[in-house]
Amino acid sequence: MSTTKEQEEGLVRAFSKVMLEKLAKNRDRKGHWSRTSLGYLTGRVHDEARELSRAVQRGAPPEEIAREAADVANFAAMVARVAGGI
Repeated sequence: MSTTKEQEEGLVRAFSKVMLEKLAKNRDRKGHWSRTSLGYLTGRVHDEARELSRAVQRGAPPEEIAREAADVANFAAMVARVAGGI
């Protein structure tokens, strides 16, 4: 079964809200990621992916899984920006 453009856009809009909430939550207590090395950021992608996997495996509530997935996506986006891809 394929998805429609509208379904894909809805998915991205909903997920980006969770991503932005997570970024806002950590904005003031952590240093700016643009001054962080690619190695560190890539390591954080792996760390967050493990946290997401553990949340899924233990049957965490959907909202927690969404937050963990947003952490993975946020660090992946930071990698792409620092690397110059976006």
